[in-house]
Amino acid sequence: ERTWQGNGLGEESEHRGVFKMWMLRLLSPAEADKPPGQVIEPGRNKIKLKPTAALPPSNVNAKAIVEKFGSSIEAMHAATGGQLDQIHFILSCVAESNGKPPPPPNTVVLLLELEKEDLAEPNVRVSIVQLLKAFQKLVKPDDSEKNFEEKVIRVVENQIKRHRHAAIEIEKLKEPFKELHGACGGKTKGLYDFFMELLPIDQRSQYTMEMWTAMVMKLPPATDKIGLQHFTDNFRDSMDTTDNAASIMPKVQLHIGVNTDPAKRKAWEEETKTLFLEMQAKLAQEAEEDKSKGPSDHQIKIVAAFAAEVAALHLACDGRVAVLHEVFCTVAQANNGPRLPPPAMGHLLELTQEDMKKAPVSASKEQLTKAFQKIVKQDESLEKFKANVIAVVEGCTRKAGHAAEQISKLRPALSDLHKSCGGAAQALFNFFMDLVPEDQRPGLSLEQWNGMVMKIHPKSETIPLEHFIYSFQDSMDESDEADKILPVLEKHIANLQATSVGGE
Repeated sequence: ERTWQGNGLGEESEHRGVFKMWMLRLLSPAEADKPPGQVIEPGRNKIKLKPTAALPPSNVNAKAIVEKFGSSIEAMHAATGGQLDQIHFILSCVAESNGKPPPPPNTVVLLLELEKEDLAEPNVRVSIVQLLKAFQKLVKPDDSEKNFEEKVIRVVENQIKRHRHAAIEIEKLKEPFKELHGACGGKTKGLYDFFMELLPIDQRSQYTMEMWTAMVMKLPPATDKIGLQHFTDNFRDSMDTTDNAASIMPKVQLHIGVNTDPAKRKAWEEETKTLFLEMQAKLAQEAEEDKSKGPSDHQIKIVAAFAAEVAALHLACDGRVAVLHEVFCTVAQANNGPRLPPPAMGHLLELTQEDMKKAPVSASKEQLTKAFQKIVKQDESLEKFKANVIAVVEGCTRKAGHAAEQISKLRPALSDLHKSCGGAAQALFNFFMDLVPEDQRPGLSLEQWNGMVMKIHPKSETIPLEHFIYSFQDSMDESDEADKILPVLEKHIANLQATSVGGE
């Protein structure tokens, strides 16, 4: 297991699996070929999810393979109570463990063969029969019993352990949580501050309160109060097997004091500020030490063997740090590690003040090569580095290259759209949501889109042109095609221009 310790990626958090931020996948895979004679009408035909999840298993031995692991799947069903949201979470963990993005809700609905009647219930539950059938569809044509166990079942079993462990530990925390909730009046800020206290200091800055509210608490980003039961349930769902009540309890007591005693709050704020300054100084010192020490001959040799792959990644994304950060996070998660906090990525790439002034922030091919050298373990073979790192990188390169190609076709129209609305976030959001299947739209608000897709403050009312185009580009997948997006773009441009003329 690649732990990333001692490789410039920061120490592995004891809460590593708890506070994972997810890449939001919004642009669904391309729709199936249209029937003969069907007219594509802008604004009426949406980019639909290709319904591969609704198809029968592609492996003739799928049923037999899944039956071998029937007890594990039944244990998963029992542990989750068949609740759709928790099954979706475990399937997302399986996807991420294999270097894939979490499946969107519509895919999971198709996979589980849920009907509208099933989804009408307030707490959607899945039968064991539906779950077993879904796992059969996960068996790929070339899967054997052994690799299906390694890729899927082990992840499932780990999540069952996590779920059972969390259920036990949360019972011990219920009364302390009740006291904390009362001390802060259930205010989101007070609960967020406590939650952040559980993170390593170098990871806290990457999660805004709005992102935490939406992604962990599963509430609208602007929510100012959270109910006790809702907070407790979602805290439980975020726990890992390394989390225990004994280590969390002191933090609960600390924040009860922070919320009830002004003197304790002031002391806590000063201590937190000091910790941040110390963390920044430590990262700067480590960067200087790395520069003087340099990579080993083994690390240089391993990465040199994949110089073409490193160069291809750099070319595909023009060295943009935002993309490189996501690539390294994907590699880390594919190897059961946590996402990298932004300071760690800056440390890996040895970014300078001049680099940070670039728009967009970017790194050279030489900086990227050094970053890869730092994550080579001293005892790692060429074959293992290729399997664990380069294979994931190649997938990210294809995605980035495809997105760059599509955006070159879309840039003029995207610029026209931005000009027509003056960069108004609401208008750009409206266009973006027109690309999303209708049944997936209610789950995303403007503020969530601002924070998670555009990566700006959730309350932002305008978005700069280049920031919008780069963020749109980074949200694209290999199945997204300019030819299908252009008609939707043209419709929104025409509507905005017509509104402008009408207003005059």
